[in-house]
Amino acid sequence: MKKLNYYLTIGLLGLVLLSTAGLYWPQYRGAEQALFLEIHKDGQLYQKIPLSTAVNQEIKVVDELGHYNLIEIKAGQARVKQADCPNQVCVNAGWLNKANQITFCAPHKVKIKLTGQGNKLDATSQ
Repeated sequence: MKKLNYYLTIGLLGLVLLSTAGLYWPQYRGAEQALFLEIHKDGQLYQKIPLSTAVNQEIKVVDELGHYNLIEIKAGQARVKQADCPNQVCVNAGWLNKANQITFCAPHKVKIKLTGQGNKLDATSQ
């Protein structure tokens, strides 16, 4: 009887480990997928940049009135570094480094979004 309990315990522990790994594996499966930075201005695609090739780059998006957003790309991530909008929500959003992350500057109508093949939902948002 003790051997049966031992085998059942080992089997249950193995099942728990496999199910836990099954929950978290989809999150890391797409980590090596290529990410692209899409910059949209007034609802139109302004520029699309592969993050794997863009290293220490800054892009300034300026509208017809001279208002600007300075977008910084560094080490596979992107952010709005500076903007002359009053609320600074886009600047305070911080770094984007995963597929489907977005930040938006409403006064200037500028949106930056990371896209890629890793656009699937992760285990916590399913």
